[in-house]
Amino acid sequence: MEDAYRLLSEARVLLDERKHLAAAALLERAKTLEPGRGSIVEALGIAYYNSGRHELAMREFEEALEIDPTNHFARYGLSRCLRSAGRLEHAIGQVKLALAMAPEVEMYGNALKRYRSELGSGDSGRGSEA
Repeated sequence: MEDAYRLLSEARVLLDERKHLAAAALLERAKTLEPGRGSIVEALGIAYYNSGRHELAMREFEEALEIDPTNHFARYGLSRCLRSAGRLEHAIGQVKLALAMAPEVEMYGNALKRYRSELGSGDSGRGSEA
């Protein structure tokens, strides 16, 4: 019998090794075993985003926020997905919320500056890793 925690742990190692598709496969199995587990859903969003599957990532980050609306990283991840979809104003709103929840996280402030700059220049921006 598979253990969701073991799958999540193995997937995190794969994410660190930038093996995003392999991590996603493990996380999909973990999510089947433990639906509604925020840590699994968030990690699956990261794996999908970093493997270029931004629509799937967006759904996972939205689900993570349904589970825990205070999950600031899921807000940031959602902002990245919105940015990649060309929805920069919505992305700014989400990253502002993430920054308000965790002002000490420098990448949220950096993302907000970058998004605002892109909005001002008319560049919708296509992103890289979450």
